[in-house]
Amino acid sequence: MGSIYRHCLSLLAPIFVFVTLLISCDIYAQKILTTQEFDQFIEQVELKKDTNVKQAFDELITQEAYISELPTEKQLIFYRLKAELYVEQGKYLLGKSLATKALDLSRSLPHPSITASEILYARGFSHESLGDYDAAREDYLNGLEIADSLNNKKIVAIGLINLGALDYLLQKFDRSLIMFNDALAIANEVKDNELLGFVYAEFGILYSFLGQDDKSMLYYIKSKDYYLEAGKSLYAFNTLRNLASNYAAKNNYDKAIELFQEIIDNKEKITNNELLAFVYTGMAWAQIKQKDKNPEASYEYMKIAGEYMQHAEQVDVPINYALEKGYLFLELERYDEALTSLEEATKLFKLYENNEEKITATISKLNVLYLSGELHYKLGNYQKAYQSQEEMFNFAVTLPEKNNIEEVEELRMRYESQQADIDKKLLDQEQYVQAISLAETQRKLQNRQWYLVLFAIVSIVLAWALIKVVKGQRKLIDASRTDALTQIANRRHLMSVIEKQFEEATTNQTTLSLVMIDVDDFKTINDKFGHKVGDNVLIKVASIGAKLMRSSDTFGRFGGEEFIAVLPQTSAEDAFTVAERIRVNVYEQYWGIEELGAVSLSLGVVTYENGNFDNCEELFKQADQLLYQAKRSGKNRVHSD
Repeated sequence: MGSIYRHCLSLLAPIFVFVTLLISCDIYAQKILTTQEFDQFIEQVELKKDTNVKQAFDELITQEAYISELPTEKQLIFYRLKAELYVEQGKYLLGKSLATKALDLSRSLPHPSITASEILYARGFSHESLGDYDAAREDYLNGLEIADSLNNKKIVAIGLINLGALDYLLQKFDRSLIMFNDALAIANEVKDNELLGFVYAEFGILYSFLGQDDKSMLYYIKSKDYYLEAGKSLYAFNTLRNLASNYAAKNNYDKAIELFQEIIDNKEKITNNELLAFVYTGMAWAQIKQKDKNPEASYEYMKIAGEYMQHAEQVDVPINYALEKGYLFLELERYDEALTSLEEATKLFKLYENNEEKITATISKLNVLYLSGELHYKLGNYQKAYQSQEEMFNFAVTLPEKNNIEEVEELRMRYESQQADIDKKLLDQEQYVQAISLAETQRKLQNRQWYLVLFAIVSIVLAWALIKVVKGQRKLIDASRTDALTQIANRRHLMSVIEKQFEEATTNQTTLSLVMIDVDDFKTINDKFGHKVGDNVLIKVASIGAKLMRSSDTFGRFGGEEFIAVLPQTSAEDAFTVAERIRVNVYEQYWGIEELGAVSLSLGVVTYENGNFDNCEELFKQADQLLYQAKRSGKNRVHSD
């Protein structure tokens, strides 16, 4: 219960700590800083940011009056840090506004700047927290593109993590898994503890959504340990909050109270209102559910949470707080107040009715219906209680299919297996080296020639082990681009190809066609003949489509029974011909099952030419609409614009 608060990662870790960092910031404020002094000043503020955001912010703004005297790149660094500090404090509107100002300034630079990438991430997180996921994705993608062009692996990984988090917030758990595993591979490569803490924290949240509470707990513990090793105590507190919530979910309320209390004891260092609201809400719930219940303390903690909630800007905080109050009042048998909280939550839920893809909408709907059922039952309104419970059940049974749970589980198991193989090989390698080292020490290098021979053998063994590990990582990368069932391009790779080809088409003023394909009545095939036959249909459609592509084309599975063909430099007429060829080849395919008969496809064809679409999202949306028209017109046909 409660919202998931994603903590924004500090994006510029200090490399060296100079003696001059011990100088008070008051001294810095007395004059305009030289470039070198400015760099040292920023390092000092970065270090303070790790332990006390408010103090870091107060120190930073002592130099604001002099910033315009510095080079543009230095000004951007200042604004980047200030925007991040706004975000750390939950002041997303201010963070977004300042980041926009900084990005306008960055356009005067003659070359791309990694600082601009970091500012885009800060603004993207502000958009995300304020509920504008489309704007957040655009900023994350733009920031990632800059980082990738500058080959900054750490900032690339942060972009992947941000996109993966946005995916799980939109219940795209398969895409989230792919993004996080790509980021983890980079974090392991660059050996950055802060980055590892970030990605494991997000893995913890994702796995809690997938119902893998034990593994979620392990990821949170890993995250906390890496953050502490990196000196990021405030980020460790945020992970501690998630860890405490996990303990509460497993009914270990004593441990949850211990961890929540540790955060409360350090609240002076924490200036983020939504984080503190969540902590006090969690403490209130743990107090009422522990063995020795403490209703008075529980109520007081909930009131304190309400005070922090009033100042929180995060869009999901109000409905979560209303639901938490409702559950608490239900537990305290204060049913009238519980009913008031339920009515408040129901009213707030109307904001999510047109955003059903958001995880908050799903969780809130389940909680509103469950709370309504429990409360009306207690009040003796049995008809209302039954209606709420029935609606909740009917909604809940649709979730596994809606969220592609089977595909997500298959992907999760594959990643975990491959990662376990990599971890084991690395561990075996480390143990082998240690054993050789011990043996060498015991022999005290009595035979130098033998030592050289042995060293050569060990080097060969280690090189072989490293090659195996690298191959394993390459397989992991290949897996992230390939659909597990059909062995063609998966959704993530398709979207990447579409974005790239659209950019090339707009730049070079060429054409780009998309063919969106859906297997007609696929659910009926699955229900009547079983998933094995359904899988064989998908595999064959994939094979037929892939064989009809040119080397420059891409054919992939978008998800479920949907496929997409990406046809660069292809006219509308030629794309229609390709689509019709795919339709006919599938329709004429013999499946070996007499009752199955012919399998038909509905296809939508759209072509970009002469600037008729502003972005690839519009192109994609039009293809989807044309596919829908083909369905409505009787199926087994191609519709084009």
